[in-house]
Amino acid sequence: MEKNDSVYKEALKVSVTVFIMGVIEFILFAIFMHPKTDILLGTLYGCTFVCLNFFYLARCVKKAAGKSPNAAKAYMASTYTVRMLFTAAAVIIAVNVPHIHFWAAIIPLFFQRIAVTIVPFINKRSEKS
Repeated sequence: MEKNDSVYKEALKVSVTVFIMGVIEFILFAIFMHPKTDILLGTLYGCTFVCLNFFYLARCVKKAAGKSPNAAKAYMASTYTVRMLFTAAAVIIAVNVPHIHFWAAIIPLFFQRIAVTIVPFINKRSEKS
């Protein structure tokens, strides 16, 4: 990862936001349920998967930017399929591993969309300061 690479900088900001939401998720689980290690493992598993998935997306977008429009479109379509297969595998693992709380692992899959929406507002606010 290059120091001046804006794609990876934004992916890092999204990842930090995802893990902050994971901490909030764990706190809410702890408040409404008895905190257990399977909830912590599920939250860490889900957040880690989402971050790795987003960095993979950032890498693919950066790689597609250097291709012709048709080649980039085909490349992104194929990587979308790969990312969805990895997501399906992550869900299957979360269902079948007894030490991972299913819902604690699945809920972070929605954090990526929320983080992508929140990060631009954080960027605007930090630019004004």
